Amino acid sequence: MRKWIVYLILLSPFSVFADWFEGEASMLIGDAPVDQIRQQTIKNAIADASFQAGAMVSSEDILLNGLLVNSKVMYQSQGMVRRAQVLQESIDDGILSVRVKVDISPTESCKASAYARSIMITQFQMLKPKQAAIGGVFELNKHVTKRIEQQLAGYNQQVDVLLMDQSFTEQNILNGLKRDDIAEKAEYLRRKFGYQFAVFGTIRDLSAFKRITKNRFSEETTTRRNFTLRIYVLDIYHKAIVWEESYHSEADWDFALHHEIDMNSSIFWGSDYGRAILNTISSAVVDINDLITCQPIYAQVVRRIADRLVINLGRRHGVKMGDKFFLLKALQDPNNLSNSHVVISPVANSSVQVVALDNDSAQLASVQINGSVSAQLLDLVSPIQTQKIGISQGISTYDTSSIPSLQPAPKPANNSH
Repeated sequence: MRKWIVYLILLSPFSVFADWFEGEASMLIGDAPVDQIRQQTIKNAIADASFQAGAMVSSEDILLNGLLVNSKVMYQSQGMVRRAQVLQESIDDGILSVRVKVDISPTESCKASAYARSIMITQFQMLKPKQAAIGGVFELNKHVTKRIEQQLAGYNQQVDVLLMDQSFTEQNILNGLKRDDIAEKAEYLRRKFGYQFAVFGTIRDLSAFKRITKNRFSEETTTRRNFTLRIYVLDIYHKAIVWEESYHSEADWDFALHHEIDMNSSIFWGSDYGRAILNTISSAVVDINDLITCQPIYAQVVRRIADRLVINLGRRHGVKMGDKFFLLKALQDPNNLSNSHVVISPVANSSVQVVALDNDSAQLASVQINGSVSAQLLDLVSPIQTQKIGISQGISTYDTSSIPSLQPAPKPANNSH
């Protein structure tokens, strides 16, 4: 009898937004290629987890992709199954068994506006540049930032993503940011760009280490490398960090320690370590999207034309002729506008309606007598009616090429970075 047990984690962080369910499946290997049996077994296990959640997603609805092409999102949110973790694999008497943990979307999410949310992605910082000397990956932070922007834009069509070429702050934020610094930066971003959210963060750990695997006859030494990402989401209008999370992964480093890596090469991104980074980013994107989808949406008054208001949401954000909004005021200490706490308060009898529209802005005219009279530049408006957004059924796409073939793996890393 041959028994071979493997423990591995595909995605380390356990999101506060996720509903995780476990599923199991087994298949006889026989004369079939192990990789094909493995993929089908993973599909069956994911389908079993969805059944436990009451989602009824069949294995035929789950597509397991190969190597990533052109930064394609690994975890597409078209269906109810969003993310999968392979917790355990074993081969026993020619039977492959797989146990997975799957993030299942609820059949109905929060109430949300139908308009696109505006979000800025600033350049991520590499906290310990010396760690990038292995492989010469000194540009990794720029690539990570770009991948986050691409995946967030591809994951949800109802986001307006702006990629910045500067970091959120020039300070080393290893020990965090002061509230006054956050508020001051948020005030600058509000006046300069008018976007509602900003995403920033750090690459905290790129260190490598040796792992020795022993069996009865020999031992093998491999190089493993860490990747720890810390992400923050700033609500610019409220001048407050509304979410932060750390994501950790590790994988085999398939290159010589002094080999210079081409960061634009598919060889790197197709390696175990490159895929581990992409998996980590994909998981973070799911969580960022969950967060901003459930936040109220605001637009800024950017101009006044006679008795009309111009806001910075337009046709490409989903605004239509006749849509109605109401006016809000951001209340704060007038003697300390940069650093004071912001309270956003609605203005009574302030209904306004879209009467003119272009791609990036809309003109609003008053429906009620107080609708536009009291509005000033940089005031906010919000939709009067919200739309209940549900999760549609569809095909969920996963990339299992990032799951290593059956081989011994270390215990899951602690995510408390």
